[in-house]
Amino acid sequence: MAIEKILEVGVVVKDLENAIKLYTEVLGAKAGETITFDPYGMKFCMCRIGDVDFELMSPTRPDGVIGKFIDAKGEGLHHIALKTDDIDKEWKDFAEKGVKLIDKSPNVHEGHKFGFIHPKFFNGVMFEIIQD
Repeated sequence: MAIEKILEVGVVVKDLENAIKLYTEVLGAKAGETITFDPYGMKFCMCRIGDVDFELMSPTRPDGVIGKFIDAKGEGLHHIALKTDDIDKEWKDFAEKGVKLIDKSPNVHEGHKFGFIHPKFFNGVMFEIIQD
């Protein structure tokens, strides 16, 4: 397995601007730009502390992935992202080990490959695997 490190922690929030302010002013995080990601109905901002990003995510529409998440579970931890250098190999290895995957194969967006492991497999924690 070629998991290298924790890359980010995904946190779902209702008010993105307030969350950015909280993470930067209280924790000293450095905020990146706010980006809208229409396929998931969300906007997000990476707030870096050390070598780890907190991906603060808020819904842009109620029927998107993040809107549905907030309706079902409220604000809080969404996922932990792990970095790999070969996501295609990881996905094959996961499938062979019986890991419950949300995505049948890794997604590709703007040169990034990523996919999610179902939280039921890891005691309620959803992992995102990312290859940059």
